[in-house]
Amino acid sequence: MEFIAKLPIESFWGIGPVTAKKMHTLGIHNGEMLRACSKEMLVRHFGKVGTLYYDFARGIDPRPVQPERIRKSIGCERTLGKDISQTSQVILELYHVVNDLLERMRGRDFQGNTLTLKIKFHDFKQITRSITVPYPLRDREKILPLAKELLKEIDYSDRPIRLIGVSVSNPRKEEVKPGQWQQLRLEFDD
Repeated sequence: MEFIAKLPIESFWGIGPVTAKKMHTLGIHNGEMLRACSKEMLVRHFGKVGTLYYDFARGIDPRPVQPERIRKSIGCERTLGKDISQTSQVILELYHVVNDLLERMRGRDFQGNTLTLKIKFHDFKQITRSITVPYPLRDREKILPLAKELLKEIDYSDRPIRLIGVSVSNPRKEEVKPGQWQQLRLEFDD
């Protein structure tokens, strides 16, 4: 209720510039002032929507919450039990992190075109490397080789690794309308 009391009247849903000006004329500038108004007074000045303003000032909003968050990336990382610097150990850990990532991606039906590798060293300094490809990243055969290529760009010979992370981002979902032609590209193995 304290939060609502401090909100400027313009921050309430349904109150645009014209309604805000009318409320200011009535001496209503924030949620606290709106809460002090009777339902009858608000309905008299604003019609049926006055009931909504009355409820909003009291934290009542019966509309269902419909989140429309679009996922833009999925990632996984592992903090290692002990710092590592041998290439074979790093590759093995990278393999496990990629497997974890693939499991998350499948669970959310996600794919993207950018792969990012994150490495945190024993001294907590961190480095990332990314690559964007023209095809969707959705399986181990595409992701693991790219992750290994990104790893080659990082010198960890004298700095042990504490954390390895990978993420896929830059989703591209092209919408095709019924009856519309779409250009497809097929990839063939050599």
